[in-house]
Amino acid sequence: MALMFRSKAGADILMLQAHAEPVLRALGRDAQAQGIFLPEQIAQALAAFALAEPSVPLPDGDPHGELNLDGEPPPGLAQRAWPLLQMLRRAQALGHDVTWSLA
Repeated sequence: MALMFRSKAGADILMLQAHAEPVLRALGRDAQAQGIFLPEQIAQALAAFALAEPSVPLPDGDPHGELNLDGEPPPGLAQRAWPLLQMLRRAQALGHDVTWSLA
């Protein structure tokens, strides 16, 4: 399953649900099938992510949890969340909301 994040502030972002759930939890949200970040809630969500990010584990059974074929470690939570974090920052600056739902 996948989640689609949408905002007038940028292009849609598609994330596997297993990767989106820890990102949403780090942003201070329950990992539900749909939700919304209102513009006035985004600053708090970004602050929560900054505090939580180092301690949020990647999901169990993550297919990328081992070394990649080239010997590099898998992307961490911050790398997976980067497109969504950029969308949230743009949405905050422009006064738009960010929604997500099952894709």
